[in-house]
Amino acid sequence: MQTKYWSWTLHFYQPPTQEPWITKTVLKSCYLPLLRILSKKSGFGLTINVSGSLIAQLKKLKEDEFFDLLKKLSSEGKIEIISSAMYHPLIPITQKDTVIRQIKKNNQILKNVLGCGRTNGFFPPELAVDSRSLDLIDSKYILVDETSIDKKLKIQDSIVKYGKKYLLVNNRKVCEIMRAHRRELFAKKVADLVLRNTDKAGLIVTANDAEIFGHHFSERLHLLADLLDSKEIKFIKAADAVAKFGNQATTISGVKASTWDINQGFSLWNKNVLQKKYLKLLQSIYRFASESLNDTAVNFFDEGNSSCYLFWLSNWPWWHPGLADEGATQLMKCIRSLPVPGKEKIRIEKIYFDLLKDMWQYHWLGKAKIKYKEHYEKILAPKEK
Repeated sequence: MQTKYWSWTLHFYQPPTQEPWITKTVLKSCYLPLLRILSKKSGFGLTINVSGSLIAQLKKLKEDEFFDLLKKLSSEGKIEIISSAMYHPLIPITQKDTVIRQIKKNNQILKNVLGCGRTNGFFPPELAVDSRSLDLIDSKYILVDETSIDKKLKIQDSIVKYGKKYLLVNNRKVCEIMRAHRRELFAKKVADLVLRNTDKAGLIVTANDAEIFGHHFSERLHLLADLLDSKEIKFIKAADAVAKFGNQATTISGVKASTWDINQGFSLWNKNVLQKKYLKLLQSIYRFASESLNDTAVNFFDEGNSSCYLFWLSNWPWWHPGLADEGATQLMKCIRSLPVPGKEKIRIEKIYFDLLKDMWQYHWLGKAKIKYKEHYEKILAPKEK
């Protein structure tokens, strides 16, 4: 019987303005139990992306066990740590210099805290890519969603080649059942699904948020432990998948604009009026931040440039005006700390207060609840029938 290989990437992330108590809650319900499980298992390889944003928060909270476990697992060869962009910006809709700066920041904090040198792999936030994004990312292999591959090419491989880079292609079906199936999952059911979805070479690639294991679903920790004991599937790191299967990869000339969420292009992050107002604020400040040598101000700008603020303004169905408010506040800390002409500061303050006024009116008038209901009726209810 042919060995089936599963290259699975787990993405650890919290927004840069996350409340410390929430980060601690997720740490105790998910991150530490997950890493402790991995430390007790053997004979597997997983790929781990820990965002610089989360690393900075946990360092500030002095949560040393988290870093000790990661270093131990890495030294034992059980995990491979790959990079991303520091504060989780949606790369295809972010300015080139901002993306490059955030990638450099992320690489530096990985080196400083976890002792990682240059990492060969890259996790694009939300798996959001287009051809421009891939050209910006200087990594040997990059995670992408299967929707980035043109269906007309009839390519179903788990690895494809784009120029000199390898693209590890997330299997949407397996990814979705792991993160969106609301009932208890069992290892046999997932293993059977994986076996059915491996490519001709016997490989499947998936990516998931680490938070689904223990934080969103308490039983998923047991599921992970059981899957790692599977006799039918061998878990391998992304680097090993590229080494083993890269020479069989089909070459492609470009990718479609895509993410791992169900949306058209990047509409989940830039479609509605409130999202456009947030982007207007960000773009109004960008020129001043990009010309500044004030590292503190630029970091405020980068912290305000995260996909989360736009995601939580989508209200499809997710809605969190408080988090978006925090992001906008970081952007304003940037502009208020720079020597910008008074007229420009007044103009930007008006954009900021216009966003807050409309956002909180939307919230207090109950419009978010209406959108939740619409999402349920269109998306969730049909699946439950």
